[in-house]
Amino acid sequence: MPGKPNQAPEPDDAAGREVTPEEPDTPDRSSAEATPGEDAAVDSNEQPAGESDRPAAASEAPETGPPQAAQGAPLPPMQPVPGAPVPMAPMAQLPTPAGTPYPPPYPLYAPPPPLFDAFWPRPGVSGAPVALVAAVIGGAAAAIFVPLGSAGIGWPLLGLTTAAGMFLVGRKAERKVHIGQICWAAVALLLLSVCAFRSADWLTAWCVLIAGVAGVLAVTGGRSVRAFGLAAIAIPVAALRALPWTVRGLRERGPGPVGLRLVASLVVTVVLLLVFGALFASVDENFAALASAVLPRLDGESFFRWTFVLVVFGMAALGAAFTLLRPPEPAEATREVKTLRRLEWALPIGVLVVLFAAFIAVQSTPMFGGEQHVQHTEELTYADYARSGFWQLTFVTILTLPIIGAAARWAPKRTQFDRHLLRGLGGALAVLTLLIVFSALIRMWAYQDAYGYTVMRLLVMSCELWLGVVYLLVIAAGVRLRAGWLPAAVVGTAMAALLGLAALNPDAFIAERNIARFEATGKLDQDYLERLSADALPALQGLPEEARGPIIAEITEDLFDEGWRSWNLSDHLARQP
Repeated sequence: MPGKPNQAPEPDDAAGREVTPEEPDTPDRSSAEATPGEDAAVDSNEQPAGESDRPAAASEAPETGPPQAAQGAPLPPMQPVPGAPVPMAPMAQLPTPAGTPYPPPYPLYAPPPPLFDAFWPRPGVSGAPVALVAAVIGGAAAAIFVPLGSAGIGWPLLGLTTAAGMFLVGRKAERKVHIGQICWAAVALLLLSVCAFRSADWLTAWCVLIAGVAGVLAVTGGRSVRAFGLAAIAIPVAALRALPWTVRGLRERGPGPVGLRLVASLVVTVVLLLVFGALFASVDENFAALASAVLPRLDGESFFRWTFVLVVFGMAALGAAFTLLRPPEPAEATREVKTLRRLEWALPIGVLVVLFAAFIAVQSTPMFGGEQHVQHTEELTYADYARSGFWQLTFVTILTLPIIGAAARWAPKRTQFDRHLLRGLGGALAVLTLLIVFSALIRMWAYQDAYGYTVMRLLVMSCELWLGVVYLLVIAAGVRLRAGWLPAAVVGTAMAALLGLAALNPDAFIAERNIARFEATGKLDQDYLERLSADALPALQGLPEEARGPIIAEITEDLFDEGWRSWNLSDHLARQP
């Protein structure tokens, strides 16, 4: 300002002026009476402390002349610039610092893979048409062949037809079929063939169930315990995963002229069969009877057969084809298994060995005495002898298996002494358990000789024999401390035991043993023999006529006839005069 020569000139622009915010104060009357047209400009040396600069009131603004710029004066309001607006440059054309990418690299979101794709990827869609053909073959074969209420030749026919469909898929598979899968498939067909020879419902039901297990193992080809556990759910899961996979494969192939020609060929085939089949049926009565037996009838059973049975077995065949093309491959544990210290595992196993040995030494006479022990012991019956410890010993036998398996897994095997210790303690426990199995068999054998044979008692004895074989396999695996083959061997021996039981003809064996008991004691459980199947008829010929007649009449009256699907050899022989 004038009068202060050394003071720097005030900037004209407000941007260069530093304004210190101050608290608002009451307006000063003297400033309101200032000269109109001028802003109240007070020097910092002349203005009282704490008093802020304020513009003149709007009602006191001058009519003419622009206000003079003064220190502390506010900026004038912005006015719109006349003319067209200036367009802004696109974001991509703005200058960016060197070395900085644009736009900034944000991490892309990767969706997690589906539930089973980590260890069970989907096969290529090129195999979808073949899998669909196998599913149609399996579902149609089930609807045509399967007897709904009994055993019969329809089950092995279903197995053969389904195996043919899986053979077509196997040629399209992305892996080589090993010999183990062929063996499982052969076992499945053998088990299903039992339905064509035996009539016992309980036996054929077990054969069909275990044949399904063998068929799943033939498809998955698993060998380890983890693979066997995954095979239990493989087919249902694969059936659900195969539906979108099949649709996608058919879409990628497209309808095309080849597909249209195939559909047209199927339509022409059906029309020709209907026309010429009707003409041949009108000529010959035998051919008409054959056609009526093969063609489905329009009733409730046929509707159920061609809807539920076809869909269920067709979905199962589709899942099997999907699994055969690309089976699940669970990752085996590659890291080293943490082992226990020598005393940590040897102490409990050694205590069990001592306990088992003491029990066998104390119970040697009751365990292995059998009939002689019962006869020389007062107030001891065969029933008490068999029931007094049979189920407990059976439970001990079953419980010892995982204990031996746990010891074989977590026991150290680094030194030769550790390996010998594992062989010694594990083998001793297995041998002592094998003696307990033998004792249980002696008890059940004596019980059946005294009270007669039944299906349940025969099954229990068969399970005990199989457990004995399992312990022999465990002992053999412990010799070299290699048990990679043991899971498949255990399952295979169980299926072999069932096939051996079917070859024995259990109903006939039970009838023979009861007839031998009748000849020795004159006691015969006629009510139980009447509940046996037609498999027991050849053995019943050894009974006197007065006892044989009512039993045979009761058995033949209950024969179930569902047509050619339920045909089996035992029922066929029973209907012969």
